Amino acid sequence: MKIVTKIIIGVAVLVSVAFLFILYGLNLMAIEDKYGDFQELYYKIDKSDNYFVIIDNKDVGFIEKFDKEIYITFDDCMKHILNYSNNKIEVYEFDLNETYSNFSLNDAVELKKVKSTELVYKN
Repeated sequence: MKIVTKIIIGVAVLVSVAFLFILYGLNLMAIEDKYGDFQELYYKIDKSDNYFVIIDNKDVGFIEKFDKEIYITFDDCMKHILNYSNNKIEVYEFDLNETYSNFSLNDAVELKKVKSTELVYKN
């Protein structure tokens, strides 16, 4: 190969890698701008796991992650987590051993005592 083609290929590879790093950084900045204090929670939550949330030690809901959005299901209503940015939130990961039709604060307190339940996020 000629030296000119090697230089062109090398520059093209470097530009491509730099472009990918820039896109990755922009994606991280978009998540940080959108979620702010909740970005730690965004990275910890997995779509396949079960999470419940205690809001202000009064209300209880379940957390669901769809694509790049996090929602809290509360009384059959899904609200974006940013609606609760001014509230005290505790998020727990738990193993689903039984079905909860009417999940209440008492159920959440009992689940917190189980060894398999883990605190994921608290603000």
